[in-house]
Amino acid sequence: MIVVKAPMRISLFGGTTDYKSFYEKHGSLIVGTTINKYVYNTIRYRPFIVGNESIITYSKLEKVKNVGDIKNPLIRETLKYYDIKNPVELNFASDVPSRTGLGGSSACCVSLAKSVCELLGRETDRKTICQDAIKIEREILKETGGIQDQIWACYGGFNTITINYNGDFIVKPVAISHDFIRYFESSLMLIYSDQQRTSNVIAKSHIDKDKEKILEIAKQAIVYLQNEMIEDVGKLLYQSWLEKRNLSTFISNDRIDEMIEDIIKTGAYGAKLLGAGGAGFILVLCNRAVKQKLKEKYNSNIVDFEFETTGLTHEVI
Repeated sequence: MIVVKAPMRISLFGGTTDYKSFYEKHGSLIVGTTINKYVYNTIRYRPFIVGNESIITYSKLEKVKNVGDIKNPLIRETLKYYDIKNPVELNFASDVPSRTGLGGSSACCVSLAKSVCELLGRETDRKTICQDAIKIEREILKETGGIQDQIWACYGGFNTITINYNGDFIVKPVAISHDFIRYFESSLMLIYSDQQRTSNVIAKSHIDKDKEKILEIAKQAIVYLQNEMIEDVGKLLYQSWLEKRNLSTFISNDRIDEMIEDIIKTGAYGAKLLGAGGAGFILVLCNRAVKQKLKEKYNSNIVDFEFETTGLTHEVI
């Protein structure tokens, strides 16, 4: 049996510049990190003696004789992409709810791509898995979105992602001290808005919008991070949110606006909604005293996390 896990991510700066419609004209720069929240899957060929159907378990249970009959589009098209013929047992689990802005869908695709390649005995590197996942999600399934999530799930770490005009990318660690990374990590919070995104309309609303200011903010954020100017990083975080919010009326709503306004009034350096918009987790950067106040106010909605550096991993059992 193959066991694979792929991490979720926090995109700090540059989000939405990783859409093809933007980076093919301007390039892209993303700053962010993966965290110790994961998508997991296990896969094995199903022994013939126990049946000739594939059993697929996620939030639902599917039993099918042919891969093409799987109802879940991502699972179906990924298994078809790798030409899986024999019956399999495939199971998924996740540390956080789906469609909440942490890159879970792409982590799911990446983890499945890796597990299937291992099942088939194919030698693959991170970049190949990443490119396969991008092709499956963006070309085959034609799901609107960028390409950073697949990259984060494969590579892990506190990094910058530079995307060239042709879609090729380079992943590099942010050049800051280990001590500051730990301090920065301790100054972040994730607060769940109790909402999940259910429509592709939000992601589509990002297309063909002016995001050059978001790109410039990402470049400035690297300078502030390297100089350990955490309050200025927070201000940029909030500024980047305002710029993103202005891209479309679908990106925020009254609930999100009220929460972020309250967080800033409480004294946070900065805050932003993660993901395409409309729902999910709010990222907060603040000092220890403000964090305690926010914990008291949003106690049941706070998710503890740590940075992770390993990215996509697997084992055979």
